[in-house]
Amino acid sequence: MFDSHAHVSFRQFDDDREAVISRAREAGVVGWLEVGTDLEQSRRAVVLARTQEGVFASVGVHPSEVDQIDEQVFSSLEQLLDQESVVAVGEIGLDYYRGGTKQQQLPALERLVQLAGKKSLPVVFHVRDGEREKAHDDLIAYLGSLDTDQRPRGVIHTFSGSLDQAKQYLELGFYLAFSGVVTFKNAGELPAVVALAPLDRILIETDCPFLAPEPYRGQRNEPAYVRQVAEKLAAIRDVAMAEILAATTKNATELFRLNS
Repeated sequence: MFDSHAHVSFRQFDDDREAVISRAREAGVVGWLEVGTDLEQSRRAVVLARTQEGVFASVGVHPSEVDQIDEQVFSSLEQLLDQESVVAVGEIGLDYYRGGTKQQQLPALERLVQLAGKKSLPVVFHVRDGEREKAHDDLIAYLGSLDTDQRPRGVIHTFSGSLDQAKQYLELGFYLAFSGVVTFKNAGELPAVVALAPLDRILIETDCPFLAPEPYRGQRNEPAYVRQVAEKLAAIRDVAMAEILAATTKNATELFRLNS
């Protein structure tokens, strides 16, 4: 299994990080993408990726943190992208849940997408709707406005949109990643999205330490629990677990160009 989105370098793992990593290996996790959410956390992601086999880093600034970005931050992020262990830009995107707006977040998103293009790297998108404002619709509109040769490769992490929005992301060429949310009773349209998405365009992730799947919901999440996500996808699609594991690991390898 490859966990396509994790935060093992977060402080929530400071007391038992090595034990968490050992449990992941024992569960069959061959590696994961360690994702940065601001400059400091991106640096921590790079350090962890350097020291763990099969672990790669993604560097970026979470949309809720874009007020921290200045020219020095952009410059430092660009320098991090030259590190051998860095395979993606992210997580970046649009998040209106905490009160952010398109006007506040889109300029930083556009610049970070351009940076990904400059480095020929895929993008890990974080997208979360607000009470009224629709972040998914705004991101789809932005990505659709780009010329094909300017549109980044990438994944919509912890996909939380509608079936129609999933179709639009797929038509634009993006991957959809599913987390523990898909195991919840209130998963909404996610099972339908899982059933719809082509097998070669899906990823599995934990987003740990957040969004632990059933039966661990409410606890700290960790990479070993990506198995529960894979099991749920296999059940929804009525295929063997091995088929989901093989496909999602292959998809992550191709999207993030891990073989190179």
